[in-house]
Amino acid sequence: MNPIVSGKISTAITKMTKADALAPIVALEGTVVAGRTYQAYKRGKWDEARERFIEETMGSIVWLCGVEAMNKLGDKIVARILKKPGANFDVGTDKVLRTPFENFMRKVAPKGFSSKQVALIKGAKVLTSVIVTNLFIGFVVPKLNQGLTNKLRSERKHEQKPSANPSFKGGIAAINKFTNAIENTNTGKLLSSDAGIAGGRMYNARSKEERREIAIRDIGSIYFYMWAQGHVRNLLNLAESGKATRLNPATAQMLDEHLAQFLNGREMSAEEFKTAVLGKEANLPAGFKFESAEPSFWEKITKSKPMEVIKLSEVEKLETNRNILERAREMAKLQPPKLGEAVLTKQQLKDVYNVAEINNPKLLDKVFTEFAGGANKDEYKYISNKKLYKLKSEMEHYVETICKEAKNGKVNKDLLKKVQKKNLTLNAVNFAAGFGFAAAFLSTYIPKLQYYITRKTTGVDAFPGLYDYEHHHERVA
Repeated sequence: MNPIVSGKISTAITKMTKADALAPIVALEGTVVAGRTYQAYKRGKWDEARERFIEETMGSIVWLCGVEAMNKLGDKIVARILKKPGANFDVGTDKVLRTPFENFMRKVAPKGFSSKQVALIKGAKVLTSVIVTNLFIGFVVPKLNQGLTNKLRSERKHEQKPSANPSFKGGIAAINKFTNAIENTNTGKLLSSDAGIAGGRMYNARSKEERREIAIRDIGSIYFYMWAQGHVRNLLNLAESGKATRLNPATAQMLDEHLAQFLNGREMSAEEFKTAVLGKEANLPAGFKFESAEPSFWEKITKSKPMEVIKLSEVEKLETNRNILERAREMAKLQPPKLGEAVLTKQQLKDVYNVAEINNPKLLDKVFTEFAGGANKDEYKYISNKKLYKLKSEMEHYVETICKEAKNGKVNKDLLKKVQKKNLTLNAVNFAAGFGFAAAFLSTYIPKLQYYITRKTTGVDAFPGLYDYEHHHERVA
């Protein structure tokens, strides 16, 4: 395969398979809108189909984009309040390694504002973003949708020649007006407001039957939007390799290029290759003193050790080997300085002493920077160190896979390409399986379930928004 094409495919699949990726949810929304609109048309014809299309389309765009857009607007307001143009910072922290909020307060230090006040302003901005978006999609959209349906039904009643099958043209015109307005509004993503959206829609339901259908649809959809794809991929990975995770294609390609350079046309035994690339865990010399964070609630429950860090200056006092010191200095660059001082985690220091290719600071810098979009080295951004070293663990497992695939016991450039291609294929197949599973439930099975329950409990197969079950006739517009 052409390297350029392969690289683009690897990047695309990587974006779609990241744990917090927005791309697969965006793609999923297209199938959901189409599937639910079709299911609605089969039952309630154009009135229900139009409502479902408008609700799903507007809901998708606001749900995916609302909070982010409001946050960007909020950032400008916060910058004005703090009198610091462009003031943008994260507040996440792992306490002893990445501290973007402390860096912001130490370096930017808005005059007249304490750390507590800045944190409250930032929190209020985020909370306001969520509330405003929830109110719009949960309360404004349902009322607009219902009002449009009443208006169109009323107009049809006053036509001189009423038709049993209303013109598709009128429905499309109304949909296009809504769609055009939505497409030209950069409203930001919202992945944490499902309860608010479902609550608003349920509150504004026109009957208890419609309220129940909304609950089944919106609450029942959360799992399939947020976790189902990942769980399917994990199960397939587990069945294939015994491990739930798989190295993303973009990182696999970078690792493959690094290992090909390391081989430099040579052929090595699998055992020799494994030792050279993975090395062996090193014991640290005595005398190093580490700073430890207070264990979190989860760490106390699991009895796991909190992160430990050491200042680079402390390492330089005790270590005299120039090569080790140079590796330590390069490794410390994988994260921003902590309060002005370069630091390393205990694991990073062990990797410094384990002189293996997988621990090469230049390789890790390249991989982490691409994976985190540069947030790993930005002093005002935050990415969990655990997430980065989970990626490194997947890289190590990938190397072990290369060694297992060496049928003749030899590792060469051809084997590297073979393993990379297989990894890319399995990532693509597993993504497609997870996507298909989630799409099937969201677009078809969940709507069928809500319709089935309504039909069984009422004896009528009708759109609850327009049917008066108490008096057994359609609601008057």
